[in-house]
Amino acid sequence: MLIIKVNATASTNSFAREWCQSNKNLSPTCIQAFDQISGRGQRGASWLSNAGENLTFSVIYPNPEVSVQTQFVLSAGVGLALLDALNELKINNLTLKWPNDIMAANFKIGGILIENILNTGKIGTTIIGMGLNVNQLVFPGLPKAASLRSLSKRDFDLETVLERILDHLEKFLNSLNKTPGAEILSRYEKELFRKNKASTFELPNGNLLTGIIKGITPTGLLKVQVEDDIIKTFDLKELKLLF
Repeated sequence: MLIIKVNATASTNSFAREWCQSNKNLSPTCIQAFDQISGRGQRGASWLSNAGENLTFSVIYPNPEVSVQTQFVLSAGVGLALLDALNELKINNLTLKWPNDIMAANFKIGGILIENILNTGKIGTTIIGMGLNVNQLVFPGLPKAASLRSLSKRDFDLETVLERILDHLEKFLNSLNKTPGAEILSRYEKELFRKNKASTFELPNGNLLTGIIKGITPTGLLKVQVEDDIIKTFDLKELKLLF
């Protein structure tokens, strides 16, 4: 995979989009930033990262061979690929917080933001943005954030971590059309953060909801068991897990 390193950029996903627009013959490419000034996360949140201490990068992958209707399979598999890489690095207690935050125990150590470029109703190119806290030790105002270093008490070489992640990510992407979507989603459910545990959620109007995460639908909606054992489904804009 081609790796392009930039000293600073507002967002590696935005840089990747510009790269796609100016390069017609795309091949798998990783855009890695030493300093990401205005990184983006899910729900429009910002992703803050100390320059040179963490990994902030985006992978451009053309023709992922997944339909718009089943694109959550792509998202789930990317999260699982990252977990596989971190497991090899001996990071313990890893889970995926729906839809794609990376957790170690009760701490958030990374996040994934996938943006797809459509072409005649199909996904022509996917842009996979990742932020991973690697060697940063202090997270002002973020008591639930942690890094590989703070959890393992080890210093990590960023290039080694990136290489491990890209190996697993490319392996998954290259086998995507050969792996049943149901198999990917089943494993994703097994790795869900707080699955089968009573949790508190915030609704868009600010009200709180108590429920138990039971899994996800094929399109990526979260299944939550509420009162009277009723299972309700929610999309990303309808529910926020508090932890």
